Amino acid sequence: MQNNSFQPDGTASTPSVLLQVRGLRKTFSGHVVLSDVDLSIFSGEVHAIVGENGAGKSTLIKILAGVHQPDAGHILVHGREVRLSSPRSAFDHGIVVIHQELSLARHLSTEENIFLGHFPTNRLGMLDRAAMSQRTLELLGQLEISVDPKRPVRELSIAQQQMVEIAKAISLDARVLILDEPTAVLDEQMIKTLFALIARLKSRGIGIVFISHHLDEIIRIADRVTVLRDGRRTGLSAVDDIDLNWLVSKMIGRGFPRHKARTHNAGKPALELDGLTVDGSFTGVSLSVRQGEIVGLAGLVGAGRTEIAQAIMGITRVSAGTIKIFGQIVRIPNPNKAARLGLAYVTEDRKAFGLLPNRAVRENVAISSLARFSRFGFLNLAFERSFIKGIIERLDIRLFSMDVEMQTLSGGNQQKALIGRALAIEPSILIFDEPTRGVDVGAKGEIYKFIEDLVAGGVAIILISSEMEEVLRLSDRIIVMRRGRIAAHFERSEANESTIMHAAAFAGEPTAGQTT
Repeated sequence: MQNNSFQPDGTASTPSVLLQVRGLRKTFSGHVVLSDVDLSIFSGEVHAIVGENGAGKSTLIKILAGVHQPDAGHILVHGREVRLSSPRSAFDHGIVVIHQELSLARHLSTEENIFLGHFPTNRLGMLDRAAMSQRTLELLGQLEISVDPKRPVRELSIAQQQMVEIAKAISLDARVLILDEPTAVLDEQMIKTLFALIARLKSRGIGIVFISHHLDEIIRIADRVTVLRDGRRTGLSAVDDIDLNWLVSKMIGRGFPRHKARTHNAGKPALELDGLTVDGSFTGVSLSVRQGEIVGLAGLVGAGRTEIAQAIMGITRVSAGTIKIFGQIVRIPNPNKAARLGLAYVTEDRKAFGLLPNRAVRENVAISSLARFSRFGFLNLAFERSFIKGIIERLDIRLFSMDVEMQTLSGGNQQKALIGRALAIEPSILIFDEPTRGVDVGAKGEIYKFIEDLVAGGVAIILISSEMEEVLRLSDRIIVMRRGRIAAHFERSEANESTIMHAAAFAGEPTAGQTT
């Protein structure tokens, strides 16, 4: 593998083209996924690729990773045409992909993960642990990553695990590093740390391909951006020459989706928590949500927001405190009881906890409501199909048939199907945990409209989101969590990004039982 030219101080010389794609085309079962796509990655640059779900980003990444073979087109590495026949071939040409779902061996140490598959050996061909430890320390030092090489990966935070993945890529002598949704599970402080690491990689002459649905991140971190729509390149520009409206218009063919401000009067309390506690997760949480109201839960990763949702739904056992549904104290030992009480939950991690990827979309939507479609222990398939068809049409889930496997849908349509499952139980109280994570701007606008329609119909909603704009845009009231306690609460008119972030990071902890 040819290396880029470096100065004695380790910085790259005049930028060179590390990777070039010309006229790339790919079809699946006669459906054109990529058509005549061009792409160039220079040394020492961050090149963003954006587009709606289904625009062709994943297919392009998989071709560059050696997973798929193009039907037509050319791939050049350092000016020489290559065939990336496998992931090993991509590695050999200096192209490494770090996927949104990290691929670390959690039971192994940091250093073992970094060198997994290419362990240093001694003269006898046996593992040289001393050399591995030394090289790991050198690598982590160069990247300014503070991680104990001996520590098992399972004990690391998500951000640290991601940095171990990057260190592993650099140990493979990556010249082009492809980051697929790298900030999806990171809070703002973690994102700053990641961006600082990306800046250091740029200074070493590495070309970064950055894929993200967060368009504000593109403006912050990228040097150039390529936009895909329906498998074609619709835009290419230096980031300094564009704005968010340009990105959105190139992605979806129109400007930002606009939403009318809600004017409504919230009804009676639907859900009330009084001193709710789960040992080791959160303490003394008291809040209420009324009919036709959205209460946003903000806070840093690990603040206890998801844990509150899981306690309400009976996923985890409550240690102390009470839950009231429409004024009645209830005990919720499991999610089935929660559903019978009119509670529904859209999980933050649809792939790990929400979806059955190898089962039909129809089955995924219906699974929480089988009692509705059953009589005397027999499932009425005709009724089920009719009911699910109505939900699919209501949410505009785009598919060929409700019987296709869930994994064939785009991320946005998978998320809408997960929301459809929650709607199928006709809830009066609905908890959304990161409802637009990993979806494109078009699907995000559609999900916002679903949420607004639900609250206009009297549903009480708890919205958990790490996207500040999302919380501010949708919430009537905002509760900020910090270290398992309520740190602050704001009316919509009082809240802004600064006040929320200050409360999340610095606010003094209130006494247990603070009511909001």
